[in-house]
Order: sequence, then structure tokens, then C-alpha cells
Amino acid sequence: MAVPWLQIVQLVPSIVEVSRELLKRTKRLPEPGTAPVPQDTDELAQRVLMLEENERRQAELVNQMAQQLANLTRALTALHRQALWLGGTAIVALIVAVVAIGIAATR
Repeated sequence: MAVPWLQIVQLVPSIVEVSRELLKRTKRLPEPGTAPVPQDTDELAQRVLMLEENERRQAELVNQMAQQLANLTRALTALHRQALWLGGTAIVALIVAVVAIGIAATR
């Protein structure tokens, strides 16, 4: 699975900006007494539904982040495996070159 690094790099500034704005909004707590107090059970039920919807969206976000982390882990594992093969191939090539030089030097 190819990782679209170019797209990721291009989107990083906007992702960081949006995440900072979201963090600012969530850190702002309403002043005590300024938050609307539900006057009846319908308003309270509506607020509970909104909180449940927010929790569902957060769970989806966590799930997406976990999937992205899993994809990144698989890509990193594949890159590590390729680096090991490359290192092994380089060592074999170096040994073959030294042997070839040794054979050439004895003639």
C-alpha cells in the first residue's frame, strides 16, 4: 500500500490549523451561569442527544485515527523490511567485490 506522502505534506498546514482551532474551542468553558439551563425535559433530552451525537463522532474519529496508525505501522514495517534486505544485499555485494579484487590482485 503506497502512502500518499505528497498529499499528506500538502495538507499538514491546514490540518494543524483546524486542529488548533478545534482545541481552542473545546478549551473555552462557558462562564458559570451563562450556559443555558434546560427548562424542561424536552430541552434536557435534546442536549443529551447532542452529547451522544458528539460522543459518536468522537468515537468515529478515534477509529479513523487508529486505522491510520495501523496503516502507518504497516508501511513502516514494510520499509524496515526493505531496509534490512537492502543492507544484506549491500553486504553481499561488498563481499563479492572484495573477493573479485582479491582474485584480480593475485593474477
